[in-house]
Amino acid sequence: MTAALPFPHWLSQALPEPGAWPVWTVRSVHLLHLTGADSLRFLHGQTTQDLSSVPPGCLRRSCAVTATARPVALLDVLADKHAARLVVLAGDGPALHQRFDRHLFPADQVTLLPMVQAQQVTVLGDAAPALLAAEGITMAPPGAGWCSVAEGNHQALVLRGTDFGDGVPGLRLLLPDPHPLPPWLRHIPRLTGIQAELLRLQQGTPAWPSEINDAFNPFELGLAGAVALNKGCYLGQEVLARLLTYDGVKQQLRLWRSSTALGNLPEDNVLRDGGGARAGVVTSRSALATGSVGLAVVRRAWLGASTLRLGQGAVSLSLPGAAQFPASTNPSSEPPPLEAHP
Repeated sequence: MTAALPFPHWLSQALPEPGAWPVWTVRSVHLLHLTGADSLRFLHGQTTQDLSSVPPGCLRRSCAVTATARPVALLDVLADKHAARLVVLAGDGPALHQRFDRHLFPADQVTLLPMVQAQQVTVLGDAAPALLAAEGITMAPPGAGWCSVAEGNHQALVLRGTDFGDGVPGLRLLLPDPHPLPPWLRHIPRLTGIQAELLRLQQGTPAWPSEINDAFNPFELGLAGAVALNKGCYLGQEVLARLLTYDGVKQQLRLWRSSTALGNLPEDNVLRDGGGARAGVVTSRSALATGSVGLAVVRRAWLGASTLRLGQGAVSLSLPGAAQFPASTNPSSEPPPLEAHP
């Protein structure tokens, strides 16, 4: 890429120079595989995305939730002919596998295969498709969301997009674990773990267990894009529908920044206003060269606030880059929106 992505200054300072992109990062993910004619129908009832008529090669981001609409996992669903794969982007993969196993009935034409661990290599930047194409790795057909490719002597999966949100373009390569990383990766910069975490925080991608837990729902975490509102009955659907119908989403995810060094922040995660009222809770925190940054879930009465207090210090608030919240059914009750990138 030749131009900087629209990142705020504090993040641009922490990432490689724009001329060095594309860049890459790698992490382990759990991969679930279902086969059989009822695979997508089963997942349609167990996750928040509409999977009733998706064609093979389609990729849909979704959530697995409890009956009370608390998130269990953030997922990418890879639709196939009479089959589906699930990439667990955030969540307890073994627990999700056990849950699906408990919910399968003998009459279901579904086989839940053993869960495997994979390496997810993410190549970030507009030039990612050209870089992979130069190595003989292309998406086929071109409009697909995922496909299987040969990588050395093994089969790998190519996935369109990244798990940092739509604001960070790129492609992903799912490789067996263990498996040597492709040698061509040595020619492009690799993000450090800290850089990848700062990018996650700025985009507002929920992680497990800090945000993906039983304290919040997908709408509060900015995951409205992973929830289909008109797909019919599924686990947690009644609660999510009621939240929208009765304007029941009472808090939202926010990015916070502080000039206080990470080690000097209080252990207490409660955010308060100037009068001492509880306004939210910090869920993630990380160090910056000039302070600290993280995510928090802020109560609706303070969503228009530009600053709150964490201990004795002030933190500034902004919208995460990739968060998607449902439109309020009572817009007049909402405070004015914040700038996305102050």
